[in-house]
Amino acid sequence: MRRINRKGSPNVVAKILEFCARHNIETVTENFKMSQINEAFEHLENGKARYRIILENDF
Repeated sequence: MRRINRKGSPNVVAKILEFCARHNIETVTENFKMSQINEAFEHLENGKARYRIILENDF
């Protein structure tokens, strides 16, 4: 899988963040606890992940 990551200048990023805040735009994520890491990987490997997966520390 090839990933392309484009980042703007600090000024551009600041403008994007201001725009998102003004229009209440938020990220969409799928959260798993670290104790559920096997389930998170299975979810990802089975192609069920629709959004960015976040692992939350619960130790």
